[in-house]
Amino acid sequence: MKKINYLILLVVVFVGMSCEPTYKKTYSWAYPVAGDWKVKSYTDGVEDGGPYEIKAYNSAFGKDSIWIDDYGLGVDKPANYGNYWTMKFKVAVNMATKTFTNGTSTVINAIPDYGIGIKVMNGKIIGNDSIYFEVQFEDDSSPFGTTHQIAGHREVSYEDYIN
Repeated sequence: MKKINYLILLVVVFVGMSCEPTYKKTYSWAYPVAGDWKVKSYTDGVEDGGPYEIKAYNSAFGKDSIWIDDYGLGVDKPANYGNYWTMKFKVAVNMATKTFTNGTSTVINAIPDYGIGIKVMNGKIIGNDSIYFEVQFEDDSSPFGTTHQIAGHREVSYEDYIN
């Protein structure tokens, strides 16, 4: 009888060890807006620069806004921060419609010592892999006078980051 008990115990141990846990994939609340984007800039429908890399990522203070960041590195002064423009700002997001905008309001640049105003209009994610938004800058040659269209595609997704 002891041999049968040991045999049953051995079978149970082997079966238990062979089972692999299954994981359910969860997405960050900011997906599909969050990610690294390769974009080009257009003014009046004419391409005027790019490609540039920008990041969009979730805000730490709730699920109503995202950060858009031009994430320049190794700058000698704040005015030289970005790849495209000196910009890092938080903007309201609607995840149901995959849109983001601050409407007619002005957000203040989050780059220290470079607190210019920024307006973001008509921001949207098309499908899951294309981005478009319009932006105006206070430090442009005519403050808030030029609307820059930013459009591009996803380079890196943050879909695998867990809440």
